[in-house]
Amino acid sequence: MSERLRLLCVHPHPDDESIACGGVLARAVDRGAVAAVVTCTGGEEGENLAGIDLGDEDLATHRRRELADALRELGVEIHEWLGYRDSGMADTPANAHPDSFAAADPDEAARRLAGIIRRLRPHVVVSDDAAGTYGHPDHIQAHRVTVAAVALARDAGVDVEGLPPWAVAKRYVHTLSKDNLLRAHTALLEAGLASPFGDAPASGPEDLPFGVPGDQVTTSVDVRPYLARKQAALRSHRSQIGEDSFFLNIPDDLAEGLFGREEFVLEDGARADDPATGRESDLFAGLSG
Repeated sequence: MSERLRLLCVHPHPDDESIACGGVLARAVDRGAVAAVVTCTGGEEGENLAGIDLGDEDLATHRRRELADALRELGVEIHEWLGYRDSGMADTPANAHPDSFAAADPDEAARRLAGIIRRLRPHVVVSDDAAGTYGHPDHIQAHRVTVAAVALARDAGVDVEGLPPWAVAKRYVHTLSKDNLLRAHTALLEAGLASPFGDAPASGPEDLPFGVPGDQVTTSVDVRPYLARKQAALRSHRSQIGEDSFFLNIPDDLAEGLFGREEFVLEDGARADDPATGRESDLFAGLSG
């Protein structure tokens, strides 16, 4: 009997897992793989955008329950906290909090994550890219720590919690191609809807504030069959993603085009392209399980 393939997604805050990788997590579960999530912080610096009455509960405690609900929607049964505090947006006082992820010793954080990797033994690991997608300190740190942790986990000469080394076969970063972002921006404006990039048409992909050129995307996964579950997971993060959110109010005829694919760049491991597209169509491409 073949071994079940295992996917580990590393994210800075509760809700990032659903936004960036909700589709591939649900897809992995449905295809019999093991899906796991590591959340680096408790999301303490988030805002209660929906105005939920928290009573005597603090936001981080509430967000823990939201995350549990979201993971349940996606079918993810394995979750680990890395144990740091939300650092807030760049250049805010929270960046300097002694427990913040951004201020953490990267070597110590990498060792914590390497221990999780050695225990869970994932074949594929996903994190943010080096730019942190949009420059958030915790997203940048998540990339830095994940790269170091994957290297540490495979190093047989380093003791990590007394666990045997584990070599991750493929390490990806999730991304957004500027080509697709431009199409989304244009489609929203043409439909008379608000775009996260403002109300001015873009003359080209270079006008968009983040994302990568389309030719840098190595892996594009069709997650259209899992959009309903991804949206249910997003809806679970009630304090952060209200009913008026962009994510939850896209008309059905646009939703598949905007959110129907999740994109990645393979940074470490052997690429296995689909001959028809010249890209990978699965995070487990080339792996047997």
